[in-house]
Amino acid sequence: MMIYLRQWQQKMKPQPGANPLMVVLSWLLLGIMLVVALGLGLIFLLVGWILLLPMLWRKRRQIKQMWQFKKAAEQAQRDARQRQDKQRQYTENRNDSSVIDGEYSVKDDD
Repeated sequence: MMIYLRQWQQKMKPQPGANPLMVVLSWLLLGIMLVVALGLGLIFLLVGWILLLPMLWRKRRQIKQMWQFKKAAEQAQRDARQRQDKQRQYTENRNDSSVIDGEYSVKDDD
């Protein structure tokens, strides 16, 4: 790794006979390019956040609808269970052992 860094430093050093004005201008150009790239990155980030808001609102609405549906389904299940319990109680009351089932006939008193 150190060898790679030294080679990179050798490439980045200006040549001994290089024009100092060109060196300054190249560093200035590199700085400007970095600032423009950073600005574009921030703009893309802001646009992404702005576009994310409607998606979050839509997902929130879907989650709310799912919650309401779940709540309604649980209520319907409770109601069905109560109806079954009432039906079972009615059936148990009809089959109560104190009630004598059978046929009868009425005899005339004459």
